[in-house]
Amino acid sequence: MAQEKTAHYLKYAPTRVLLPSALMLLLFAGSIFLYLLPSIEQALLESQKEKVVEITDTVTGTLVHLNNMAKRGEITLEYAKELGAEFVKETRYGPDAKDYFWITDMTPRMVMHPYRPDLNGQDLTDYRDKEGKRVFMEFLRAAKKSHDAFVDYYWQWHDRPEQIAHKLSHVRLFAPWGWIVGTGLYTDDVHARISVYRNHVALIFLGILLLSALLSLYVIRQTGISEKKKAQIQSQREKLVRVLQESEERYRTIADFGYDWEVWVGTDGIVNYCSPACLRITGHPPERFFEDPDLIREIIIPHDQDAWDAYLVEADSDRGDSLDFRIMTPDGKTRWLGVVGRAVSGIGGKPLGMRLSFRDITDRKAMEEQLRHQALHDPLTNLANRTLCLDRLSQAMRRAKRRENYFFAVVFLDLDRFKIINDSLGHRFGDMVLTETAIRLTGEMRLLDTVSRFGGDEFVLLLDELSSPGEAIRIIKRVRMRLSEPFRFNGNEVQTTASFGIVLSPVLDGKAADVLQHANIAMHRAKEAGRNRFKVFTERMLETAVDQLTLENDMRRGLANDEFYVVYQPIMDLPGSDIIGFEALARWDHPDRGSIPPVEFIPMAEESGLIVELGEWVLQQALRTLAVWRNETDGVDDIFMCVNLSSKQFARTDLDKIVVRMLERYDLPPDCLKLEITESSIMGNPESSLRILNRLRKAGVRFSIDDFGTGYSSLSQLQQLPVDTLKVDRTFISRMRTDPENMEIVKAVIALGHSLDLNVIAEGVEDPDQLCSLLNLACNSVQGFYFHEPMNAAKAKDLLKHRNQKTAEDTREKLEAARRNCSPDD
Repeated sequence: MAQEKTAHYLKYAPTRVLLPSALMLLLFAGSIFLYLLPSIEQALLESQKEKVVEITDTVTGTLVHLNNMAKRGEITLEYAKELGAEFVKETRYGPDAKDYFWITDMTPRMVMHPYRPDLNGQDLTDYRDKEGKRVFMEFLRAAKKSHDAFVDYYWQWHDRPEQIAHKLSHVRLFAPWGWIVGTGLYTDDVHARISVYRNHVALIFLGILLLSALLSLYVIRQTGISEKKKAQIQSQREKLVRVLQESEERYRTIADFGYDWEVWVGTDGIVNYCSPACLRITGHPPERFFEDPDLIREIIIPHDQDAWDAYLVEADSDRGDSLDFRIMTPDGKTRWLGVVGRAVSGIGGKPLGMRLSFRDITDRKAMEEQLRHQALHDPLTNLANRTLCLDRLSQAMRRAKRRENYFFAVVFLDLDRFKIINDSLGHRFGDMVLTETAIRLTGEMRLLDTVSRFGGDEFVLLLDELSSPGEAIRIIKRVRMRLSEPFRFNGNEVQTTASFGIVLSPVLDGKAADVLQHANIAMHRAKEAGRNRFKVFTERMLETAVDQLTLENDMRRGLANDEFYVVYQPIMDLPGSDIIGFEALARWDHPDRGSIPPVEFIPMAEESGLIVELGEWVLQQALRTLAVWRNETDGVDDIFMCVNLSSKQFARTDLDKIVVRMLERYDLPPDCLKLEITESSIMGNPESSLRILNRLRKAGVRFSIDDFGTGYSSLSQLQQLPVDTLKVDRTFISRMRTDPENMEIVKAVIALGHSLDLNVIAEGVEDPDQLCSLLNLACNSVQGFYFHEPMNAAKAKDLLKHRNQKTAEDTREKLEAARRNCSPDD
């Protein structure tokens, strides 16, 4: 019986052909490999040599770049060589990164060897390998002879001095520096790789032989089984052809060659039709679905199978419902399919089952996911963006309404001094700081928290599911400490801090955007308090922010509606008891709130940028008023006008043109104008400040440093500035009689001014005792309520008319009164 079965199998052509063909193919392939083995070994060696040459090209390319930098003067030649040697030393390649480069000069003397530092600096003229070859002299001759030369010799095995092996080294002359750069490969490595190939091929041939034998046995068995099933399948197909013969020509072209996978499932659950597109989409041929109708559900991933079952119930109608789901292909890949199904019926409305149209939508889903991620994440840091942050905050607010004892916190943080980092080191460095900040923030958060970048250097933290509001404070302290650690990139090190604004739940009913606005307000309060701090939002902060915004809007309207005016405070010369000038001061008469003090609207103007418009307006009004005084009053040609400049005005590159143009407009000499600038505006950018000052000084304008002593200028910087006057800040004057430290500061400023041949003006002199001290310190000039309060232009003009009469007498009386009150200790 067994002999008959064997003879039955052997009568089939596949069996008779497969075994001899497989054996012949195996023998032919083995012969070819053995014949080509030497060529393969030589080709592998040449390939390795080419790789060595390519790597050497890269190394010498870097040396060329460093040499060019030295030629351009960007770095010194010695530093370029140091960098080049360090780069070559650190360059590794090959298996386990053990292959390396070395450098000698033309002596030859070892410049650098990473594994033999004992040779560095030695003359290697007589250095020989184990066969007596003068290795480094061979390198020198080969490098001079050819651009890409190879030398064979014996050398230590990689980093093991005790093991010597045959080596083939490539050497190249880097002429600009007189260096010979060398590297190489060990021939034992090549032989080892050939051995590996030989062993692998032997195993492959053995595997092919075994597989051929197994495949032959399998084909013999399957051929018999397939012949048995062939009659059954043929019978089914002939029956199907007879039933569908009339309609097949109509739909076959459309269905079989359609891009979508079409399936017709009968009322009994049998697959009556399955288009060939199923092989492309699912990896399974149509026959599998004919044989196993449940295969459609089986290839759907388990997570989507319930949705598929529910869909089949809904889709069994004429509405044409759709569903997106995932399947698993035979090669283990997941694909997204979209299906549209509807019930089909025959003549007389007889139910024929359901037609399903499947389409591969994997690429579309991937694009949707990518677009969704891009729409909800910041491209630089990959953190959640504003949209996703607001969505998650809204979810947290909804959870807080539903659950008791549910706490969350919103933290708005801004990096301090980030603009300085960005401007000084470049946007690329700034981007690295932002990326590292995102990594640090994420590292300090819990899995359920959200870190988002809100824009620029602003980040928002959503701390969810807190055990108590106090836990948020502990987390923020930890984050603040982490962010204060230095950032180190490409040899640069910077350190920054962050200011935090916090909103703790529960919050009042409102939108998520309102909560973020409150956190932002609290953050700005933290910055105003001195940076590297955190503030918890209160309703009072919101009221203050609204008031500031209202004040800013009112200020814009006030500038347009002439609500501002200028007053002038006289500057008194102490030795001459005379008025020598005026300081122009802005005032605001609000139509509803009345007079608003400068201490309230000047900071707002600085912050909003309105200070530029206001400053130019004050300058114009002051110069026009001075021109009127000079034209209508005798003996005032020596009077000068002091006008304050803000740091934003001083930062304008066309400031000198604006000032000169206004002086020419009112036909005023430049030396009648004295511009007052604070220390911080000068020292914020000393080089740019010096250029602007020198241009204006060249035009004839004079300068005064306002509020001197409150800034951070140095004596060396002060000597470089073309200033005429130092003004001692009123805060020192007001406390110098009660605070010895303030008295010493005033003494130091006046002494400094005298030593630099500068005029010194003391601001805010309000009583005789203060004036007495200033007289004893030989202060040149003063201004303050003790002599005159700020006054309008008309009153100041009248004061100038009686400058040599009543005004002079009043001034002398006040000076005498102050001198009489001076004690001997003063």
